[in-house]
Amino acid sequence: MSSPATTNSGSSTRSKHPYKEPKQIEGLKDFRALLGPDNEKFDDGELMRFLVARSYDLPGAKAQLLASLEWRKANNVDDLPIPGPDNSNGVMYGVRGWHSVPDANIEAGQPNVPEHAVRLQNYMGGSCLHKWDKAGRPIYIERMGQHNVKGLAKYVTTPELVDYHIRCSEFVHSTIMPECEERFGSEDKVIDKETVIFDCTGMGFHQLHMDGLNMLRSLTDMDQKAYPERLGKLFIVNSPYVFVKVYSMIKKWLDPGVIEKIHILGKDYKSILLDHIDPENLPDFLGGECTCSHMPGGCVPSVVMKNIKPVEKAAPANNNLLAVPTYLRPRSSSTASANSIMDYVMPGKPKDGIFQMFSTMAHGKECEYEIVVADEDVEHEPEVVIKFRVKGIRAACTGLNFTVARFEFGEKADHGTIVVPTKFYSLSECPEDGEGIEIKFRAKAAGLYVLSWKPESQRGLVQMEYGVTVDGILGEGDADSM
Repeated sequence: MSSPATTNSGSSTRSKHPYKEPKQIEGLKDFRALLGPDNEKFDDGELMRFLVARSYDLPGAKAQLLASLEWRKANNVDDLPIPGPDNSNGVMYGVRGWHSVPDANIEAGQPNVPEHAVRLQNYMGGSCLHKWDKAGRPIYIERMGQHNVKGLAKYVTTPELVDYHIRCSEFVHSTIMPECEERFGSEDKVIDKETVIFDCTGMGFHQLHMDGLNMLRSLTDMDQKAYPERLGKLFIVNSPYVFVKVYSMIKKWLDPGVIEKIHILGKDYKSILLDHIDPENLPDFLGGECTCSHMPGGCVPSVVMKNIKPVEKAAPANNNLLAVPTYLRPRSSSTASANSIMDYVMPGKPKDGIFQMFSTMAHGKECEYEIVVADEDVEHEPEVVIKFRVKGIRAACTGLNFTVARFEFGEKADHGTIVVPTKFYSLSECPEDGEGIEIKFRAKAAGLYVLSWKPESQRGLVQMEYGVTVDGILGEGDADSM
């Protein structure tokens, strides 16, 4: 976000970049009128991003803007320790070519670099914020084809990956884009987007891992809702046949406006990249002239590709995760509908204690949801209260088995400590209305608590409603509903 109300990245409520098209002028005028007095909190650039993302649907743009602000407030996004010219905070990935932050790689032990950000480098194919394109936009490069997708899904939790992604996004928007404005901007040139290059070299069917793909979906959903219109162009290079299979799934998650910015180039990509990026700013392995020979790992450091040494482990620190404890969502292995992170922020308590959020279970498969409890919040052993009830029955089902297990952060997916032993509840105990089933336990240790429902029938197809409260931390408040 770029308004003074969020990231303090500007002192004026009006953009220095005038939008001159009649549709833009009229859209901004109507949007400000709809927002009322609060419109002064936002600059034109921020409002325009939400307008474009919603195709100038004013009520839709307002709803998305307000939801994004609520998400930022609920998760303390504006308090994140982002690297910048006035601090010594460590970077989350490779950084090359900027004045505000010196060239660097992520390292354990650097100020405000969380342990999970260091750990996931062992499974990421390599990434770097590498200089800028001809339009003055920052370039983010990721060696997607080298990702150890199974390792990511097994040793990095979805909340950890989301937290890492948010920190990276905030760094680009709060530190790098203002520098781009200063160096390359003008009164008629808006620089509020980034250019992305995904290199698929090495991609194969071994990366078609559903848990990993669902983790990717979590990031995609969040970007589209919390950071609309931040993507300038996405170039996907060296894309093999397997990418067609992956993209056929990913494309269903994307807004039409995002799809229009994606360019799948295969192996004939060098001339196209050079049309947009000067050769001295493009790595040599992508057809440019840059090698960044002064830095370990060159242009894009990668543990997986062994151009840098494995990043040393960092000692876990308290409250490393941004999105805890106000975090509840389907787990990556869940058969539930995969809504975005924003849909599962808990701003307040609903009227009857049960949130209007649904899960659908089929063919006896488990439906799993996760709650993350941070280190600092277990000091008083907060009580977790879970309520659930059946909303609709679509096929024969005699009842549900319910279990709660706790996982250490970064622990193997097949290991966990049972907190609430498995118990069978008949459907007669789970009415559509009323209190339903209530389960309580004390969170005596930090970690990832996984709630698991499983129908007692191979033909079961059941819709659930559920709610979670954690001693005033998660789900408590005065709100009447989601």
